[in-house]
Amino acid sequence: MVDKDDLKEIKKTHIETGVNYQSNDVYLGRKDSTLLPYYIPFISYFHKSGLYFSVHLNYLKNTEASRVDLVTLETGYVFSSGNYDGQVNVSKFFYNSQSSSVSSEIQAGLEYQNGFDFGFIKPTLDINLSFGNKIDYTGSFGLEHEFTGLHKKLEFTPTLIVNGGTQNYYDSYFKNKRYSNKKGGQNIQNGLSSVTGSVVSPANFKILDYEASVPFSYTIKNLVINFTPVYAIPVNAALINIHTGQNNGTSSNQVIVENINNTFYWIVGITFRLG
Repeated sequence: MVDKDDLKEIKKTHIETGVNYQSNDVYLGRKDSTLLPYYIPFISYFHKSGLYFSVHLNYLKNTEASRVDLVTLETGYVFSSGNYDGQVNVSKFFYNSQSSSVSSEIQAGLEYQNGFDFGFIKPTLDINLSFGNKIDYTGSFGLEHEFTGLHKKLEFTPTLIVNGGTQNYYDSYFKNKRYSNKKGGQNIQNGLSSVTGSVVSPANFKILDYEASVPFSYTIKNLVINFTPVYAIPVNAALINIHTGQNNGTSSNQVIVENINNTFYWIVGITFRLG
């Protein structure tokens, strides 16, 4: 997804490169049981027509692993007309087979993002199709307002967002990743049993989380420093069907309520603009 600052530079062909650090991987309020911090170097090319192409690499570094967890290829079109702006993009995701990200079963995405600035408030609406084992539909409605300071070098934008969607990707995550040993997708062996999980009615559309954030950016010539704190409040916990199989051929099923809790995470980074 293109940064809001790029909407202002769209009439000028340029290249951007830099690196971000994300303190934890959180998707629609959901997260893995393991902390997943990412270093994310990237490079993007923007044409003055509005077309762009971007490559992101998510490098995982925690107490359990050091690896490239995800490579993202994205292309799209950014536009603006008066107070209206937005973008449409197509993304392809290449996840490491050992990735335990809750979104690691998503293979590609198609997104339309737009907003209209009324001055005192800017409503935004994002519509997204995610392609995995099955198609997921997600939508995000937000309200934001941008403030500037220090001769417009400093910008910060308090933002409130509500996210809703289906959870077929989450069902695949529980089937293939949540109870696996995260090395090839084999199920955890707990004594004489194996455990698998699945989400009950994952195709139902529902509100998934509320998010509050305040993206900050500070510009020094062609260098932009970014910091975004995010507080995510997940809602509508999923029902998870836990299947336990014994080596003697017997099995049992138990339906539990997904354990959800609020999460604070943050993203910090630097971007160099060339051209």
